[in-house]
This record gives sequence, C-alpha cells and structure tokens, in this order.
Amino acid sequence: MNSAQTLWWTQARSDYAIFVLLRRSGTQECHLLHYLQMSTEKISKAYLWRSGNAPPKAHTGFLRFLKALASAQYADSRRVCRVFGFGRAKDLEQWVASVQQLVRSLQDIAPAEAGNGPNPEYPWPHEAPTDCPAEFSFEMWKDLTGSGQGRKLMEFIGQAITRFDQYA
Repeated sequence: MNSAQTLWWTQARSDYAIFVLLRRSGTQECHLLHYLQMSTEKISKAYLWRSGNAPPKAHTGFLRFLKALASAQYADSRRVCRVFGFGRAKDLEQWVASVQQLVRSLQDIAPAEAGNGPNPEYPWPHEAPTDCPAEFSFEMWKDLTGSGQGRKLMEFIGQAITRFDQYA
C-alpha cells in the first residue's frame, strides 16, 4: 500500500465511522446516505491509487472500483474473493454486475451528479427549491436496507473499508 492509498483509506474509515454512528442514532436518511456515499468514494480512490496515479477527481469511482476488483489478475482475485467471501472470481464478477444499478444510484446522489434532483446535502431544485434532504424519503435508502442485494452491498462496503489492508 502506498502513502496516497493510506491517506484515502484513513479518510474512508473516518467517514464510515460517522455513518455507523449516525445509523445507530437513528438520524435522517440524508445524513446516512451522505456519509455512505463519501466513504465509498474514498475507499474507491484509495484502491485506484494503487497504480501510483491519481484517479479521476469525480464522485463516480465506486463502480470503477468494483469492476477493478472483479477483474483482478488471478493471484489478486483469489485474495479479493477470500476477503469478501466469494468462492470464485466468477461469483464476484456476477455479483458486481447484479449491483451495478444500485451502485450507480449511490454515486448519483452526490450533488455534483444529482443535478437538480434528490441529493443528501442541498434543497432542490436549486433555482426554486421544493424539497429538502432532511424531510425526503430516499428510494435509494429503501433499496439499500430493504432488499437482500442492498444489504449485501452495505455489508460489502463495510468489509471494503475495514479490510482494505488485506486486498489493497
């Protein structure tokens, strides 16, 4: 693990710790989604820094990260599968394909990606606000907590952050 990866991982762990704390306190979905999205963005950048080159400065790296894990070279794929509890690389690859839409939805709630739609930080639409995050029920949160795929993705995110040193 290089020094840039360590810095991004440290921040991802910090953001994720706030997510866990807020979830236990029963706070609004907007805050949970904000910290969850930020932690996935940062763990993705931590992994993508392994090349020694800066990943794109964007909020859309989580899917890129998952695809990179799923396409790891043979030795890496065995380690990645072991860390995340997948029997075979093909199982991980199929799972990543099955959660792509959910992952895109999580990436797309970042204000820079959401445009004038729902996001966890600012009232929308910008020019004439009619909704605010603190009072909004996010379909994304229901998808993450109310479905098997969503709960598996949430578990995966926690493992990706807490076990980063095992697969980085």
